[in-house]
Amino acid sequence: MAIGNAFNNSGGTGSSGGGSSSSVEFSFTNQSSVTITHTFDTKPFVFILDTAGNIIQADIQYTSSSQILINFVISLSGIVVLR
Repeated sequence: MAIGNAFNNSGGTGSSGGGSSSSVEFSFTNQSSVTITHTFDTKPFVFILDTAGNIIQADIQYTSSSQILINFVISLSGIVVLR
């Protein structure tokens, strides 16, 4: 299974309906930090992928019940997947 397919029961990334299996993508370009506001009821799992599909490690802070701050060591482009 490709890494992108691991985030969604229907075989791809992105928004996938309601309930506990839904996921949301946020794109970012050449940034060293990303702030995301979400509408999940609980703290979502955070997956970060670069443009080549590699999983990226970052400092992830849940700054409030609806906001996440992600800091990278260098500027990157890619997507953040919340699930």
